[in-house]
Amino acid sequence: MYKVSVIIPTHNRPNLLLLALQSIDKQYVKPDEVIVVIDGENEETERFLNGFQCTYNLTVKKIKESKGACYARNLGAEAASGDLLMFLDDDDLWEPKKIKSQLEIFNQQPEVGLVYTGKLVVYNTNRQKVIRRIPAKVSGDLFPKILEDNYIGTTSSVALKKSVFVEAGGFDNNLPTMQDYDLWIRCCKISKVAHDKEYNIKYTISKNASSQISGRSENHHRALKYLFKKYGTILDENERHLKRRFKSSRFLHCSKAVHRTSYFYSLKYSWKSFFHYPNVKAAALFLPPFLLRYVSFFDNIKRK
Repeated sequence: MYKVSVIIPTHNRPNLLLLALQSIDKQYVKPDEVIVVIDGENEETERFLNGFQCTYNLTVKKIKESKGACYARNLGAEAASGDLLMFLDDDDLWEPKKIKSQLEIFNQQPEVGLVYTGKLVVYNTNRQKVIRRIPAKVSGDLFPKILEDNYIGTTSSVALKKSVFVEAGGFDNNLPTMQDYDLWIRCCKISKVAHDKEYNIKYTISKNASSQISGRSENHHRALKYLFKKYGTILDENERHLKRRFKSSRFLHCSKAVHRTSYFYSLKYSWKSFFHYPNVKAAALFLPPFLLRYVSFFDNIKRK
């Protein structure tokens, strides 16, 4: 029987953290432990956690000076006693079957090291209204296919064996964004992947694009250079189309992330995405935000 550890990094958002913790309290199968890592001292968050009542074992760890979500996740994983690690961002929510459905897959398929779920995308202003669904589609031996795109998705959708996490090296603290995808690449290289065929996470996007770290163009510029260098040798060793798809998907990711905050950066990235691997999503992003909002299929390509 697997023991489950849930790790939540948080930074000055006690109101959102409350909702995330409540979504764990509603799970059909409770985790063995929940580790909240406060990234940077915050008295309001500490007071809230001291008074929070729950039906599971809650541990709090504090990082005096903020070092970012990846550092916090790695710290939580190091302290975790579970065989399975599940990460939940403090602005996301889990559906009640999340832990149960993923545990069932690990029990049925012992060769699998990572399980993910589909996403229900919601705005931060109304988490009850689902604006679109992003299904989980691919499974099995995903390396090197995972280099084509981030098929697995956000950190909050994943459960993985701690042994796989440790062997893969955990989250890379050098990356300012796309840290989840970088870890999934390394996990896929050493383990099989499965999905639960469901939608067990409410994935939150902000209506105020400027408030999101993932929407800052300088972070994406740094991350792109780092990832292209990190996986350059592996890409050179595989078929040429894989390198084109990898670059195209990363440029597309950046274009979508900064489209509302920096259209000219977005235009540069979407053009590069289209150049490396022509695709309709990149072509759609040539349009400025005030026009693109009227394009109906944009709801299917927009990301956090």
